[in-house]
Amino acid sequence: MKIAMIVLAAGFSSRMGVMKPLLPVGGVSALLRAVSLGRPEHIHSISVVTGHRCEDVEAELSSYHSKNLRRVYNAKYADGMFTSVKAGIHSLPGDVDGFFLLPVDHCGVTPETLDKIISAFVLSDGQAVVYPTYNGEQGHPPLIPFSFMSGIKDYDGFDGMRGYLSGFPFEEVDVSDRGVLLDMDTPQDYTVLLRHLGLPTYPDDAVCQQLLEKYEMPDNIVFHSLQVHELALRMADLLGEKGIPINKDLLSSACLLHDILRSEAKHEEAGSQLLLTMGYPEAAVLIASHMDLPEAYHPAPDETALLYLADKLARYGKIVPIEETRAGLQTRFADDPAALAHAETRMRHAQMILDMLHAQYKIEYADIAPLQPDHNQYK
Repeated sequence: MKIAMIVLAAGFSSRMGVMKPLLPVGGVSALLRAVSLGRPEHIHSISVVTGHRCEDVEAELSSYHSKNLRRVYNAKYADGMFTSVKAGIHSLPGDVDGFFLLPVDHCGVTPETLDKIISAFVLSDGQAVVYPTYNGEQGHPPLIPFSFMSGIKDYDGFDGMRGYLSGFPFEEVDVSDRGVLLDMDTPQDYTVLLRHLGLPTYPDDAVCQQLLEKYEMPDNIVFHSLQVHELALRMADLLGEKGIPINKDLLSSACLLHDILRSEAKHEEAGSQLLLTMGYPEAAVLIASHMDLPEAYHPAPDETALLYLADKLARYGKIVPIEETRAGLQTRFADDPAALAHAETRMRHAQMILDMLHAQYKIEYADIAPLQPDHNQYK
């Protein structure tokens, strides 16, 4: 049987915030990892459907040299994934018996899993959609008979491809590959996928030093970051003494890099996106939240709380009590009620975290005052 593969890489990646096809997964992009699953001995042709930022996505494909690769631009990509599915199907050779439908962010599956799905498809004589399942839950990619596609051009698109296929016979094949369930819709999902593959989700100390040097952070920002780092790690140690585990390596990286793009507007978002594009989503999530927490935030003894509190206490080259900072903000924003309300919300959240540490773990403000950091450590 001739089997094809459609890789869907046309979407906006809006929930991730950066282009998912270009994110690194084990030394290559998610796109190249997905495409490489289509081993020539088993996959007759691969169609990559592009749309949003198609030039960047197609440029990424330039390093993949294979005669069985087809590039398909979906001009209607903004109308939803189903339009990309139809564009991919339209691109398939007419002699294929079936095709895998693989969203690019489901790149954590293994070639062995695809082989097992193909074997089940052959046993069905190509007369059923074959879904991989892990612990009883259907995952990606399904292998779909090409003969089922005769009516797709007239389908109204309700519930996408799943809706279209709901009236056709299907089979399930159980696999031991949890990757069939994992996608990369959000930075949190990306973290889970990388962990599943045994890949790092935050930079180590050496990479942090390289980044601090590369982005030439001003001395005062480096010093602030070192203060935040020492203060947060001090709190992590105190919580550790109370039996509360904190990932100190993760916390360390986020503290050192939280202001890496401080000169840019919305620097927390810019810094988070930088870390995402480098393949460090867990650190990116922390950096994204170091300025503001959700209005309904409930403090917990975790890395997010420690970075946030340390960032609010380390000010002007010293550790400043929250009440002192609040008084200064009232003077600074006396003529700007909206800015004052925003700043006071930040201080209220910091106070909530400090109160939680005191009430639940008997950690006092005086306990967390750090030593002066070594200003030359990361220069």
